[in-house]
Amino acid sequence: MVSDLPFPRGTIRLSGSEIRRLRELRDQVKIASVQLPMSVQRQLLALLEKSRPWKIPPRPVPEMTRGELIRAIRWRLGTVPLDGVTTAAQFVAHHRPRRRAAAPVPASPPPRSFRRRRS
Repeated sequence: MVSDLPFPRGTIRLSGSEIRRLRELRDQVKIASVQLPMSVQRQLLALLEKSRPWKIPPRPVPEMTRGELIRAIRWRLGTVPLDGVTTAAQFVAHHRPRRRAAAPVPASPPPRSFRRRRS
């Protein structure tokens, strides 16, 4: 039945640029979420669960393997509106692993000592 939908019907119409932004942010979160530690992935999943437009309260995140967490994050990203995806993208950017600066490369290799063979 149409009246039993858990979300308000036809409430938001996104413009073309908003849809493009939504798709780009979803892709960024999908890619970046794989690199996050498992505990942060669980926090991201809980955040996405709270951001969904359903009227029912969010369910707690059950114990999952890493693969199940990734699948659940990707599935929920498809159901979250633009503001929820924006919040998730900010969360991921804040928790993204930082890369170390590369060690400086010496200008030339150190001189080698040459040994003469005795005949």
